[in-house]
Amino acid sequence: MSTRIELETLANTRDLGGMFVSDGRRIRKGRLIRSGQLVGISSSDKAILSSLVDTVVDFRTPEEIKDQPDDSMDGVKHISIPIVESFTAGVSREEQSDEELISNLAFRPEAAREYMRTMYRKFVTGFCTTRYSKFLKILLEDHEKAVLWHCSAGKDRAGIGAVIIEEILGVPRESIIADYNRTREFLSPYTEGYVSFVKSELGKLRKLSEEETAVVEESMRSLFGLEGSYLEAYYEEVRKQFGSYEAFIREGLGLSADQIQQLRDKYLE
Repeated sequence: MSTRIELETLANTRDLGGMFVSDGRRIRKGRLIRSGQLVGISSSDKAILSSLVDTVVDFRTPEEIKDQPDDSMDGVKHISIPIVESFTAGVSREEQSDEELISNLAFRPEAAREYMRTMYRKFVTGFCTTRYSKFLKILLEDHEKAVLWHCSAGKDRAGIGAVIIEEILGVPRESIIADYNRTREFLSPYTEGYVSFVKSELGKLRKLSEEETAVVEESMRSLFGLEGSYLEAYYEEVRKQFGSYEAFIREGLGLSADQIQQLRDKYLE
């Protein structure tokens, strides 16, 4: 499993180091770190992250970054690689995204879940894949410290970034899925915060019945949390389009055999 980095102001910052791969080796500690956005972090957390990280890759859209830019940290380089082209309800944290979410999905739990499954399928194709490929090229570069990547909450775009790296390095699929699901635990306060936000916004329009409130809560937890079916949809789309994950790494992400070996040499021990 990845190791949670204990920070005052960031709940979902995790080091992939220590995860075992199929040949018995492990991912090196202090090299690959996933996180949520680095906004409003405490001075002590900045000091900790500055000691660990030399490069931050931001997967958020330009609009998200403009609204809530990452806090600056001494000696840390920031690189923007937006994984999705525009606002995406439940994935990107933009005002327009939240408005669309409330109007279209708040009372439709299954539609909310299918929305997220569709988003995960999109991570396999087109713009998203080219952006993940660019991210992997950064990992191939020399770094004195860790590379940290993040989106808003660190669950979807950053989560798939972690899945891709773990697959390339050879982490067993069951371990990848188990570590993905741990995000639900770390982000529970975040998820419930957005559930409350949406209920409050809807409550400004009219009083919700108990039944409507329960439906809204289910829908919002599906959008702002995560479910196993999302990752299942992602893997199924990989299988459908490429036949295997190995083929996806080569053909979808465009990594050569030499680059795959370089990543394993750099990040395994």
